[in-house]
Amino acid sequence: MTKKLLLLAMLPTIIPWVGGTTLWAAPPPDHPTVDQAARILDIPAQPPMHRGTVTEIIDSNNYSYIRVSHPQEPERWLAAPRMPLTVGTLIRYGEGTRMENFYSKVWKRTFPVITFVGEVVIDPNPGDRLK
Repeated sequence: MTKKLLLLAMLPTIIPWVGGTTLWAAPPPDHPTVDQAARILDIPAQPPMHRGTVTEIIDSNNYSYIRVSHPQEPERWLAAPRMPLTVGTLIRYGEGTRMENFYSKVWKRTFPVITFVGEVVIDPNPGDRLK
């Protein structure tokens, strides 16, 4: 009986994977929404001038953590409003706000450097490969 109650108590925090890494657990208390985070970080609306290829995606609640590779610069992690992406997708994004040693309460993980962006768009010219 005790094991059944423990399992029932844990159900809301169990992490199901569907076609990739997806977290459906509720965010921790006091976790800002995407809009609140944008205001807190003062993320300006910017044209999507950077271009890269998605190499990893971690979706959680309202955010997507996206690792992006670039041909002429090192890869970087982005935090953006959640959107459906797949590895290999060519994306564009703005300058955003850079944070060092960002700790994700949901993933219990520290990103050494992550850039918070207000928007990520799928490149409208995917046939135009990165140089």
